Amino acid sequence: MKMIAREIGKGVARLLGSFALILLFIFYVGPWMTGLPMLRSLTGFIEERGIDAGALYYTDLEEFSEAEGQMSNTMMYMPRTPETEE
Repeated sequence: MKMIAREIGKGVARLLGSFALILLFIFYVGPWMTGLPMLRSLTGFIEERGIDAGALYYTDLEEFSEAEGQMSNTMMYMPRTPETEE
């Protein structure tokens, strides 16, 4: 019985630790990274255009609709190697 309680305690501790790690990245590491020089231009671009970086779909923005069209065309008309006959 003690063994089961100990395993449950370890599982709960791991779960809480995982939640704490996720919250650390969301509230501290992520915002800190937006100030890094290599990401500053990207965050400036996002803020200038009023893009909701947390949105799930970007179909209303012209930049993303163009990118989606390009990706679709790339996948549809991707160059293929010629098939060899055996």
